[in-house]
Amino acid sequence: MIKAFFQDKFEYDFNANMQWFECIEDQEDEISDFTNKSMSHIVNVHYIWNCRLRGIKPESGDWDLLPIHYFQRFIQQNYQETLDYLEKIELGEKINYHSSEDIKFTKKDIDILYHILNHSNYHRAQIVTDLKKLGLKTPSFNFITYR
Repeated sequence: MIKAFFQDKFEYDFNANMQWFECIEDQEDEISDFTNKSMSHIVNVHYIWNCRLRGIKPESGDWDLLPIHYFQRFIQQNYQETLDYLEKIELGEKINYHSSEDIKFTKKDIDILYHILNHSNYHRAQIVTDLKKLGLKTPSFNFITYR
């Protein structure tokens, strides 16, 4: 049941991120550096947590700036890697990892998965504020609207 919960919520997260990719791509010449940095951060952090779940060292940092045309591919890759993890692992495992400051932590995978979802929503909300200040269009990423 918990696996189905996370599969469902990551499907929503994937769709929300894809909506944002399309929105940002459509307005690429008008968006701020903040929006590009924030969307890059969402994509990078999901990737980094996927690496930690799999016990491998990530190749990029959480604030690395990505070209906008990379977003779609990386959003799809992050989603697929998360689904693969959910399919192969019995949830509830403890994950040992090092933070970006090289501090050692141990957390349950379900808490990490939940964090990924919350982190994305937090930064998507910041992007909404930024785009609205610039008078640009924003998609709705409310979960209840998605449902």
